[in-house]
Amino acid sequence: MQVDLQAVRRVFEDVLNGRMSREQADRWAYAVVQEEETGVVKYWPPRARERIWAGVMYLYGIDTMNAPNAYLHSNDDIREAMMASLSGVGDKVAGDDFADHPASAATLGRK
Repeated sequence: MQVDLQAVRRVFEDVLNGRMSREQADRWAYAVVQEEETGVVKYWPPRARERIWAGVMYLYGIDTMNAPNAYLHSNDDIREAMMASLSGVGDKVAGDDFADHPASAATLGRK
């Protein structure tokens, strides 16, 4: 499985824009964590592994509730976490060429 910065950013954006539920995002991240535990996850670009993992780990638990019908993380919290772990993603950064690398993990877990 390949996970890249763009795929993680899309999950954050889909949650913020209402295209994906928090529960779906959590399940997506859980699937990535499961694959990581078996050692089959490849990160693109490889030097962004820590940033990608930070985003995945935030998404894994994004559906946590602190009261009935109240999520622990607000949309502002989610936006801040996205910017902290993925800042600059979506902007062309020298040395990062995503054109030739499919974001195969972006659709994992979606139905």
